Amino acid sequence: MTTYTRNGKAYIVTTDWLLGELHIPMNIITDAVTHAADNGFDANQIETHIRDSMTLFKSTDAEETRVPSPEDISSENTEDGGPLELVINGEMYSFNIDQYGTLRDLVIWLSETLNQVKEQITKDYMAKLAADLPKNITLNIKM
Repeated sequence: MTTYTRNGKAYIVTTDWLLGELHIPMNIITDAVTHAADNGFDANQIETHIRDSMTLFKSTDAEETRVPSPEDISSENTEDGGPLELVINGEMYSFNIDQYGTLRDLVIWLSETLNQVKEQITKDYMAKLAADLPKNITLNIKM
């Protein structure tokens, strides 16, 4: 996997068993995560959304739709093997992309990370509610 920026747009390059080499705009990955949020950040849904978006993604700009070859990607805008960073509530999570090469690896990491964060946020929220509950209860007894 690698990442690069072209014409001000960030991409991740990965492989997929179904579609081959993919140059995925980061906004498609963000959309896939947002789309899967209601269903528990399921890896299969994230992967399917990315695949569907890539097969349906068509731009009216011919320059934009052409997938650049490795030689066409400027090395100054390429980050080979660096970490992909996910920031949630100010907390940063990193995915070392040089260890992985497939779309499946990426979506599994996204799914697992997002579900762990969701679990921790829910746990923290419930603990705060439990601590605040005695302060917020008013009991009126009428006889």
